[in-house]
Amino acid sequence: MSKCAWTRMIGDVGTAVWWGGSLFGILALNPAVEVLDDPEERGKMVDEGWARFQPYGAVGLLVAGIAHIATRRNPPRRPSSCYKNAARMKDLLFGIAAASSVASVALGEYSTEYDMDAYAPIESATTPTDDTPEDVQVAQSGLSVASWAQLISGLGLLACGAIMAIEREK
Repeated sequence: MSKCAWTRMIGDVGTAVWWGGSLFGILALNPAVEVLDDPEERGKMVDEGWARFQPYGAVGLLVAGIAHIATRRNPPRRPSSCYKNAARMKDLLFGIAAASSVASVALGEYSTEYDMDAYAPIESATTPTDDTPEDVQVAQSGLSVASWAQLISGLGLLACGAIMAIEREK
């Protein structure tokens, strides 16, 4: 297996860890806490679930970013315009992925652990209850936007990576 193939594989695994965990958390974990009777326990459960995943997600995104940098430093001999455009788009998408991930961590932390001694009452990670404080509701709205930015940028990273791999082999 060539050095380029190893780099691509490592980058794909990193992206899969970050994006797959985000996909599960956003689409399954966040809304699943609605089954808990206590609205404050919902915040605690979401907070704990994400706290356990965040180190893995961060390492996955970091590894994927490093692999992308290594790939960018070793382009094909005659890169096509399609390859160049996909690489530039992937650069941009990594920035969006990193920014939306940091925003999700910050907004998620604020919207669950509202007070040092208590969790905010929530319906789900991005849905307030009637008792959810207004500033937590604002944070939940921002969290929803940041979450979707993660999912969309992740899809873009995977698509651009595939395009670059196909173009490299031409």
